Amino acid sequence: MNLPCITALCLFIIFNTSDAEKMGINLFPSGYYRAAVLELKQYDDDSSSGSEIIDINLGKYTKAAQLAKSNNVDIIVFPEKGLFPMKMDNMTWFLNYAEDIPDGSEEVNPCREKTFSNSPILRNLSCIAQKNNFFVVATLIDIKTCEVHKNCKSRIDKNSCVTDSSDCPDNDYFNFNTLVVFNRKGTLVVRYYKRHPFTPLEAGISTPQYPEPAYFDTGFGTFATDIGFDFLFNDSVIDVEKRPWTTGISYGNWWFDHTPLFYFAVPNQQAWCLTNEVTVLSSDVHAPNLASLGSGIYIPGKGAVIYSYNPDGKSKLLISNVPSSPLSTLLNKKSLNTKFFYIDDDDTVTELNGEEPRDFKEECGENVLGMNPGSLTDYRCKQTEVEQYTFVKLNETEDYINICSNNFCCSLEYQAESMNETFYFAVSGNRLNFYDIYWFGVQSCFLSRCEPVDDEPCRNFLLKSDTKFHSIKITGLFNTSHIYPHILDSELRLTDRDEWSFDGKSQLSYKNRKGKNVLFANLYGRKYQEDGLVDN
Repeated sequence: MNLPCITALCLFIIFNTSDAEKMGINLFPSGYYRAAVLELKQYDDDSSSGSEIIDINLGKYTKAAQLAKSNNVDIIVFPEKGLFPMKMDNMTWFLNYAEDIPDGSEEVNPCREKTFSNSPILRNLSCIAQKNNFFVVATLIDIKTCEVHKNCKSRIDKNSCVTDSSDCPDNDYFNFNTLVVFNRKGTLVVRYYKRHPFTPLEAGISTPQYPEPAYFDTGFGTFATDIGFDFLFNDSVIDVEKRPWTTGISYGNWWFDHTPLFYFAVPNQQAWCLTNEVTVLSSDVHAPNLASLGSGIYIPGKGAVIYSYNPDGKSKLLISNVPSSPLSTLLNKKSLNTKFFYIDDDDTVTELNGEEPRDFKEECGENVLGMNPGSLTDYRCKQTEVEQYTFVKLNETEDYINICSNNFCCSLEYQAESMNETFYFAVSGNRLNFYDIYWFGVQSCFLSRCEPVDDEPCRNFLLKSDTKFHSIKITGLFNTSHIYPHILDSELRLTDRDEWSFDGKSQLSYKNRKGKNVLFANLYGRKYQEDGLVDN
């Protein structure tokens, strides 16, 4: 918890904003800062050159930044590889546009320093921060020449250092998926390397030999950083546990939704925030046809204060006041002052008032619909293995079901108005084999609307439900403290927080007070100590 640190912070005497930023002390007497996250529909015309594509997407960043400035934002987060759209026929094209990124400790300012005239991405991001007077979080590719030295650990660029030349990449260059942070003056303060490249789609990306967390201090708190797939591993949890005064985590990602639905972007982001009690500022790429969408701002205790989850083919800028203290009562809609903007390809800005529409179809699975649809808005979702689960189909409108799997037991107690749709309750205490690359230690139980495929239960996870559950109670006998709760209504809407609770240990409880239809409910326990590589 962050509470013990609040009193201690009051003991400091602050002389200027710079000192406060270095100490991570909140100078905002209102008790909040203002954050923005961009969900970007990238420009990716195949007839354009790589440099043209990057320039146009930088222009989209600039437009979003101008809009953020007009709404008094203090920090903006851009998505993972937002400048580099995915080219399915050339997965490594963006490596040609990598730049040499200094370490954050060097405190360079690419916007001001002529030595960065040949680093257009760094220069533009730095200038965005400086011109708009806010922190900028973004990702790009850091290219480093392989260097051979007897002792690498003591070097600033130790991740591009080897002790034997045979360990250098074939072309003698390392390419790191890198998150950078610029402060209000445009000074580079963070360079963080992605620790777990998403191997199926990150050919050519190097894995750091000496992975390190990265933090940055502002005038409104201390932030950790993370990129994409790293969010599923223990490193991110340890990063915030090491510094319990951490205000939040700035998270740029290019996420790929995977079934079951706890691997979908928005419910995963909210659950991480609630369990680890840390604010999450999450920015995702908008490419629904590739299973990518879903961004938001999430705060401890409440979850999402604003989020987007709709395959509409539009860029969105989400803005909210964010409490800088867990004691803050800044939780009502008026005081949060949320803003939701659409940014069209011609830079036209439209503000959304009210709830975001939903354009999901009932099915999304690539195992059912196939891959790579022609339309950007034809949403697809990917699959993880579910063979390790034990399934029981719900047949009654009221029942109690208990399932045990590999010494892990979980129960479901529910009441429903009807049971005309197919729902399953599933339990697994077995490790997950993720793409034959990683083992994930898991204890999981979920309730989901899903259909059999080829006589295998629950292989087609559906996105809509007409079933009204009056109550749901899921209880698991977990032997891990890392338990993530998820519950979704029809069309992938986060269930209102006043309708469900999680005791932090073993039980998720839901009461239907608004007549909505539940689609999915889950307790997902992570046994991080059981993670590993499949070939080990």
